[in-house]
Amino acid sequence: MQSKNDPSRRHFLKTVLFSAVAVFAAPMARVQQVFAEAVKATDPLVKALGYVPNAKDSKDRKDKKAVCGGCQFYLSPGKPTSKCQLIPTGEVSADGWCKSWAKRAEAAKPAKKS
Repeated sequence: MQSKNDPSRRHFLKTVLFSAVAVFAAPMARVQQVFAEAVKATDPLVKALGYVPNAKDSKDRKDKKAVCGGCQFYLSPGKPTSKCQLIPTGEVSADGWCKSWAKRAEAAKPAKKS
């Protein structure tokens, strides 16, 4: 029987494995926190897309109903902020708008039985 102070290969491998998980998990927690932040107006991609957090502030928007919350690229419909497939550096506002806005497809309605 081995004592607690007696090193073994199994103990060594467990220690290395748990250490590696900790080393890789800690930065991932920071990455998730970064994605929870709103996109920055200074981001070159945000500028190129003409994103504004409030659609009413855009001079380029033609459709008055066009907001990020109704866009196909907005990943969490119904929530006040969400990740956008086109702007991966943060979250956008549901009331925002950009030049790449595309209306979200509506769910198909069930066929009427006759």
